[in-house]
Amino acid sequence: MSDEHYLTIPEAAVRLRVSRNAAYQAARRYRHTGGREGLPNFAIGGSYRVPIAALERMADLAIPPVASPS
Repeated sequence: MSDEHYLTIPEAAVRLRVSRNAAYQAARRYRHTGGREGLPNFAIGGSYRVPIAALERMADLAIPPVASPS
């Protein structure tokens, strides 16, 4: 597993510009809802990692493209 493909929850919080607590809450929500909502993450021992690719997919879904003016 390469460090360049995964973030810790606090690192993801910085990238998302949310508080550390908000990121941990979203990560817990992801695990408790079976991945239906929240911040995608997985456990490795006692720590959690967020795949950067999952954040990129979330951004594509959360921010619709802006139509160019006609």
